Amino acid sequence: MKCYGLAKFTIYQVAEMTKGLIELSPIQQALIYSFCEKHDKAIQVLDGITLNKPEATMYALLAKAQMKAKRNKEAMRMFKKALDIFSHSDKGRNAVAASSDCLFHLGLCYMEEGNLQLTYKLAITDLTTAINMDKNSYIAFYNRALCYTKINELQMALTDYGIVLLLDAGETVMLNAFINRGLIYTELEQFSFALEDFKQAALISKTNVSLCQATAMCYHRNKEFEEAVNFFTWAVKIDPYFLDAYIGRGNSYMEYGHDEAIRQAQKEFLKALHFNPVYTKARICLGYNLQAQGKFQKAWNHFTIAIEVDPKSYLAYEGRAVVSLQMGDNFAAIQDINAAIKINTRAEFLTNRGVIHEFMGQQQNAMRDYQAAISLNPTYSLAYFNAGNIYFHHRQFSQAIDYFSKALKFDPENECATMNRAIANTVLKRYEEAKEDFARVVESCPFWAAVYFNRAYFYCCLKQYELAEEDLSKALSLKPNDALVYNLRAEVRGKIGLIDEAVADYNQALYLQEHASVV
Repeated sequence: MKCYGLAKFTIYQVAEMTKGLIELSPIQQALIYSFCEKHDKAIQVLDGITLNKPEATMYALLAKAQMKAKRNKEAMRMFKKALDIFSHSDKGRNAVAASSDCLFHLGLCYMEEGNLQLTYKLAITDLTTAINMDKNSYIAFYNRALCYTKINELQMALTDYGIVLLLDAGETVMLNAFINRGLIYTELEQFSFALEDFKQAALISKTNVSLCQATAMCYHRNKEFEEAVNFFTWAVKIDPYFLDAYIGRGNSYMEYGHDEAIRQAQKEFLKALHFNPVYTKARICLGYNLQAQGKFQKAWNHFTIAIEVDPKSYLAYEGRAVVSLQMGDNFAAIQDINAAIKINTRAEFLTNRGVIHEFMGQQQNAMRDYQAAISLNPTYSLAYFNAGNIYFHHRQFSQAIDYFSKALKFDPENECATMNRAIANTVLKRYEEAKEDFARVVESCPFWAAVYFNRAYFYCCLKQYELAEEDLSKALSLKPNDALVYNLRAEVRGKIGLIDEAVADYNQALYLQEHASVV
């Protein structure tokens, strides 16, 4: 029935009533007192026993009673006394098991004493000794993993959690091991591994909405958006009022990349706002959703509502700044991004302000912002990329290459940085480096017309006109009405003797330019 309070009261009353009727041993009396949380009486009885019978098992019982009374330092002293006696006794099976138990509880005492590095290291030492005595002690492995986590020895913690999961640890310990290991993988940004652990935990605890949410977030991070939607949906089924699941599902729909999914995402954000109209997170997501649909004024309105609800919402200021910039109101954009930076100075916000300065023609201020962003977060790729573009446009190609390389170091999938570096290398006649970069971009973005156009220029520099003509034809197959590409292909075809085709390309380029000017 789990009425533990009533059980304690009943046992204590029975013990008091039977005094003189039933002869209880001192150990039985101490155990009853301890169970009933009469810790002082339990300790008093066990103190007397250890004076008359100074055995290791008695010291261990006394130490456990002291632990329950939160007298950890005294408990540690008693456990050490017990271990000292065990070390000088016969090393039978029972003695080894009792030593292991003492070491385990001694480790717990160290953990209770605080989160200082030394405390956890001492606990790890004792838990390791316990493990050496009993290789199947999953509780010792589990607690050692907790200690390793506290001192940031994450790989060692991962190893111990792995061992716990291989042993017959029971459902509760396994559940906690999956969760804790998943959290470590998340901290290490190893989201694929975190995903597997959170998913296993969610399958064990089928009604835990937070585990469904964590699993869905890992799927989202891994760009497996349909699976993310499935787990967000599971979370909503468990708790229809769990608003972050609606928001997560909406953000996953946004990544589908087509209009119907964007409209479905809008419905998710509106559902969250229906349950809580002042939920700023949902309001901001709705603002970005409307921005993606080209509904800038509506997006601006929702960002404004978010600011009115929470005047300290720097994300709402940032969103409104972006929309204002798209609406051509540079002054409003700079005011809002300044407000965001004043509340929370982040590399992202400084970089966005740099972009606004560029739109205002203030490249020096833009570069100042990008450099400030890099100083604040030396791993923020976009700041390096934008600064590299400024160097590029000022024909400072060596500096541009350095910055594009740094951008790629922290974001290897930035194809724009790779292509811009390829162009800069071409200008500086570093042809081998340029060739490698162009090949990398073509492999990752085979349907991007711009990369074929720029590689064609690279081939022209090498006088490899046949390859250039091939790339320009590919570019036109992807983007048929580009006058610039027709013009360059005309020049290339002229070089390789295809005069009629060159003339046709020139004429097509002229037609497209005239048509564009009329439009």
